[in-house]
Amino acid sequence: MSRSYANAINVPEHGTWPSILALIIGLVYGCVGVLQLLVGLGFIGAIVGFTDPVGGFLLIIVSAVFLTGVKPLVRDEQEGYAFIAVGYILAAVMFALQVMVIVTNGLGWVLRFEDWLAWSIYNDMTPSLWMFVILMTATGCLWILGNLKEKLLPNSKGVS
Repeated sequence: MSRSYANAINVPEHGTWPSILALIIGLVYGCVGVLQLLVGLGFIGAIVGFTDPVGGFLLIIVSAVFLTGVKPLVRDEQEGYAFIAVGYILAAVMFALQVMVIVTNGLGWVLRFEDWLAWSIYNDMTPSLWMFVILMTATGCLWILGNLKEKLLPNSKGVS
């Protein structure tokens, strides 16, 4: 298989680690999405920030995208990286929308609109917000560790 695409975006020589990352991300997003869906529908007691069943469904969709990319990555197929990219894009869009909700609710609270007088930021701290922050932090740490490994062991890519 040609590694031209993988070399261009500087991914590992085989898809084992990216597939493990996609599997973990997919499972976590899926579990939290199901939990949010169950809380939103009233099957489980209330948890702060987990009240939106639509948000839970969207987290399950992000999970499905990541999990769909696992099999191609294990087989070292390039299309697996596209699933990871789309998963990150969907997670980023959900994060941005939640930030906009927080900003608009905060603006309504600052302007003292009647419906926003009892607003609290804790209710807007949904899983789509904090899970994306965790996802980007973990990805950044993995990127730093990968670059550190490459600097410490510069010939590790060329050795087969």
